Amino acid sequence: MKKYFCSFIILFLICAPLGSGCDCLLTRAYSQEAVTFVVSIPVENFSQDAVIKVRLWDSEQLKISEINSGCSVSFDMRTRTETYHCPGGAEYQEPNPEEFEFFVGDISSSIEIISATVNVGEKYRLLISGRSNDNCNSTSAAVRKVADSEIITIEKLFWSSTMMACP
Repeated sequence: MKKYFCSFIILFLICAPLGSGCDCLLTRAYSQEAVTFVVSIPVENFSQDAVIKVRLWDSEQLKISEINSGCSVSFDMRTRTETYHCPGGAEYQEPNPEEFEFFVGDISSSIEIISATVNVGEKYRLLISGRSNDNCNSTSAAVRKVADSEIITIEKLFWSSTMMACP
């Protein structure tokens, strides 16, 4: 007990002069610092004139998406309206991820995404997509993790392409 009390006092004495009081006792896992993503992009996989679209969901938008995953939609041909049916009385909400666009011609090897919503310690989902180098298909990659620092470098993603029969 005495050992832990002394550690607390020492930690407090280190933090107090910094003007942060006990704030330094909070772990980075609960930081309110926004996250910047640096993502390697294999530009050779994309059309030279393609636009790379990036969608970034924070934990709130991921919760909305998870609730929506149990919903079904029906389309009334007569009224041309959609009706959503969600289990357990949940109400369908349209998710609203952050969106970014980058021209392939402007990318040397990576892109930088400065999030306005994802904070350190928060779950996120990042989806990157664009027109493939065959000018027909789409190439994309996604990652879903917890933001563990203010700058997240993503160098290796599993990129996949659609396989449509192009003219």
